[in-house]
Amino acid sequence: MTLTSRIDLRVAAAFCAAVGLYDVLFVVFTISGGPEIWPPVKVLFPDFLVFHAAARAFFEGKLALVYDIDAFTLFQIETYPDRLSPKVVFRPFIYPPTWLLMLLPLGLLGVAKAYAVFMATTAAAATLLEGRRDWWGWLAVATSPATVWVLMAGQNTFFSLALFYGGLRLLDRSPAAAGILLGLLSYKPQIWVLVPLALLAAQQWRALAWTAATVAVLSLASLGIFGLDFWIGFLEAAREAGSARIANIMFERIFMHMTTLVAAARIVGLPPGVAGAIQLAGAALAVAAVWFAFRRHSSSDARTAVLVTATFLVSPYTLNYDLLLLMPAAVALFRRGVALGFYPLERSVYLMLWLMPTFGMLLNRLDLPVMPLVILSFGAIAWARLQAESKVELPSAAAAR
Repeated sequence: MTLTSRIDLRVAAAFCAAVGLYDVLFVVFTISGGPEIWPPVKVLFPDFLVFHAAARAFFEGKLALVYDIDAFTLFQIETYPDRLSPKVVFRPFIYPPTWLLMLLPLGLLGVAKAYAVFMATTAAAATLLEGRRDWWGWLAVATSPATVWVLMAGQNTFFSLALFYGGLRLLDRSPAAAGILLGLLSYKPQIWVLVPLALLAAQQWRALAWTAATVAVLSLASLGIFGLDFWIGFLEAAREAGSARIANIMFERIFMHMTTLVAAARIVGLPPGVAGAIQLAGAALAVAAVWFAFRRHSSSDARTAVLVTATFLVSPYTLNYDLLLLMPAAVALFRRGVALGFYPLERSVYLMLWLMPTFGMLLNRLDLPVMPLVILSFGAIAWARLQAESKVELPSAAAAR
């Protein structure tokens, strides 16, 4: 290892340690009611309250209100009066029934205990399927700003990370297991949307078949438990979620958290039609990048990084807590840079990407929506690494033979 490489690792370790310490203190103080350090959090794990309320609605015989935004919002206010203000007016559950199927056991627990079980279980799954490959890198990911927002929101990103990276890493060794994991990921369509395309491009027919079978089994199981009307309610809710009215409501309420091209365009004042066209252009770029990456290249960290970056470009509904999905890929590519040398400004992209889950919100509020640009820059690095790997065999690959 060269002197420059050692310096890069030490600087990265010191930076991640300092940020991680702050993040740990922030989480501990926020949950325990200790000293308030920026940024303030008004409601603890608000997204998990939505998940828990949906499971509670099932057990209370009120399943029909889950996809009725107004009725379900009122149900949450009544269920958690000590956590939600009566003034809350928009708390939808816009997930397929397959996600509610997975959530049902949590509805048997009190909300605080259910939250603890949920976060511990999903974090353990992510550690088992991805983190144990690189304990020091995983420690950095687990204490990153992105993790903070997953914990504060009570979101399912650790679960998505486990299924996404776990499935991709098993593609060559165990297509069946990979397909099952990637099929389970369909519970979150905006994260899963490019997975079938990647499998098709890579001609991973067995994994694709297992993915489709897993989706079918989950769908049939949820249909058997919840009934056809509930699925119809979901399809109607999904259609309504794509309407201009709901899109405007969501943008007005959560624009500061949004990482997407369409949100950035609207923040800087572009008309909705132009913003939508920019989003479509980004989605087309993402689809093309995934197709060529998986059609022409074998499994690698760079190829995975292309797919996860493309996911953020194709979806109009990714938020700052979803950025946790990018962090394992960022760690992997940083290690490539240490081993092979960095491209110009590559270190700066990693720095911005790491801090973006928190500072991106502030910049969105200041009408400086840089999050999609940072994601695009990371995608460009991933693409460059992927092309370089196809020309020169990495030393680690040669040594493994």
